[in-house]
Amino acid sequence: MKVLTPIAAATLCIASGLVLAENNTAILTQSGINNNAVADQEDAGAYGNTIDQAQSGDMNSAEAVQQNESNSTIYQVQDGALNEAYSLQLDGSGNTTTIYQSGAFNNASTWQVSTQGSTAVIRQGGFNNDAEIHQYLGQGNIAVIEQSGYVHGAYIGQYTSYDSEAYIHQSGTDNEAYILQSGTGHYADITQDGIYNQATINQSDGFNEADIYQSGFGNDANILQSGWYNHASISQDGYYNVADIIQSGSGHQAIVNQAGAMNESIVIQNGYSETAIVNQAGSGNTAIVLQ
Repeated sequence: MKVLTPIAAATLCIASGLVLAENNTAILTQSGINNNAVADQEDAGAYGNTIDQAQSGDMNSAEAVQQNESNSTIYQVQDGALNEAYSLQLDGSGNTTTIYQSGAFNNASTWQVSTQGSTAVIRQGGFNNDAEIHQYLGQGNIAVIEQSGYVHGAYIGQYTSYDSEAYIHQSGTDNEAYILQSGTGHYADITQDGIYNQATINQSDGFNEADIYQSGFGNDANILQSGWYNHASISQDGYYNVADIIQSGSGHQAIVNQAGAMNESIVIQNGYSETAIVNQAGSGNTAIVLQ
C-alpha cells in the first residue's frame, strides 16, 4: 500500500478545500511513534460520510478513501506496530467498514464499490496476518473476518451479491480461508483452528448455506454450490484429511465428518433434493458419493 509523506498528506488536506464535497466528517486520533493516517473525502461526489481513525503504538499506517459515496462510514482502529489498514468506499451509499488490528505486521483491506447498505468487518490480532474483503455491485451484504495467531490469510469476495452473509474465524498458525459469493441470500461460515489448514466456499445463484470447521494439521476442505437452497457442511479433525462437496440443482443436503488422518471424501450432487452423509474415522479411508 502506498503511504503518503507528511508533506503530501498536508497538500492533500489543502487541496480538499477546493472541491465541492459537503457535510463529510473526519476524525483522526494518534499516539505513539511514526504512525501515519490519511482520510480522503475530497471527491465532489462524497456527501454525508464519516471517517474515524485511531492509532496507538508504533509505525502503523491507515488510509481511508470515500469517492462518490454518500452516508457511509469507515472506522479504523490500530494498536501495536507496523500494521497496515486500507478502506475504499466508491460509488455507493449507506455502507459501513470497520477494521480493528492489534499485534504486529498485520494487513487488512476492504473495498466496497457500487455497493448499497453493506457491512465489512475485519478484526485481527497476532502477527503477520492478512485479511481482505471485496464487495462489488451488491446490496445488503455482511462480511466478517476474525483472525488471531500467526500468518493467516483470509479473503471474502461478494460480487453482484444481495443479502448474503460470509464469516471467517481463524486461530492457530498459517491457515487459509476463502469465501466467494454471487447471487442472493447465501450464508457461509469457515472456522479453523490448528496449523496449515485450508478451506474454500464458492456460492452462486440463491439461498445456499455452507459451513466448514477444521482443527488439526494440514486439512483441506472445499464446497462449491450452484443452484438454490442447497446445504453443505464439512467437519475435519486430525491431519491431512481432504473433503470436497459439489452441489448443483436445488434442495440438496451433504454432510462430511472426518476424524483421523489422510482420509478422502468427495460428494457430487445434481438434480433435486438429494441427501448424502459421510462419516470417516481412522486413517486412509476413501469415500465417493455421486447423486
